Amino acid sequence: MNRIVILGHTGFIGNALRQHLERSDREVLGFSSRALDLRRADALQPLEAALDPDAVVIFASAITREKGDTPKTLQDNIAMAANLGVLAESRPPARLVCLSSDAVYPMQDHPVNEDTPVAPGGTFYAIAKYTAECVLRKSAEAKGIPLLVLRPTAVFGPGDTHNSYGPNAFLRAILRDRVVRVFGRGEERRDHLYIGDLVRGVEHLIDAGAEGTFNLATGVSRSFAQVVDEIRRVVPLEFEVSYQPRRAPITHREFDVARFVRHAPGFQFTDFGRALRETFEGFQTPAGTS
Repeated sequence: MNRIVILGHTGFIGNALRQHLERSDREVLGFSSRALDLRRADALQPLEAALDPDAVVIFASAITREKGDTPKTLQDNIAMAANLGVLAESRPPARLVCLSSDAVYPMQDHPVNEDTPVAPGGTFYAIAKYTAECVLRKSAEAKGIPLLVLRPTAVFGPGDTHNSYGPNAFLRAILRDRVVRVFGRGEERRDHLYIGDLVRGVEHLIDAGAEGTFNLATGVSRSFAQVVDEIRRVVPLEFEVSYQPRRAPITHREFDVARFVRHAPGFQFTDFGRALRETFEGFQTPAGTS
């Protein structure tokens, strides 16, 4: 059984991956930004000993948009990927897994699949994510390292650290002041991916030996208004909906998940209502309501 090395194991996705993989009796080694500053090439010594032909390296490290979407964060995110690429070429692991983002795609009227041309120019974060993919792909090709690139859509669930617009922000707002704030009438449709499904999907693709690029999404898009309606059905609290002036034009995001389905036959996504309820219960803890 391969050892799993998670870079960024204290973040929302990284931490959920660590917990899930440890529960399946795997050997998991995590590195946080405090223990290993991937931005500095001279600080990688702790990672060198962990990289060997038995290691599966999951690159989940990133400075997220909530911490600033600037040229400096772009520079730091690219440096992390470049330094990992250099080290992987000198000490090739069994495989590399790059946690990217659906932010690399444009908003469009028809479903996104893995062959959809990328257009990451909208944010520095998206540019950094796509650049990381390219850097690790070149290093992997140079040494024949199997590479799995994963582009998850908007993720929600217990342990969230971003509080992004959608289920995470709505549920926290209900706990805080019993008011959900929705832009316009909540018409925009998005595919919302539960963190528990994301980590199971990642594990499945790793175990299946999958390579190449995969979108991680459910294939079902809901409007934000529908999300609010479902929250009202499963959350045992009364709340108001406050409709806010729209800040941007209405856009939608839908996914064709046929590639994932082919590699994960029989995979069952968590019922959306149940996922919302579990997220709400997780946010009721002191750590979840911060």
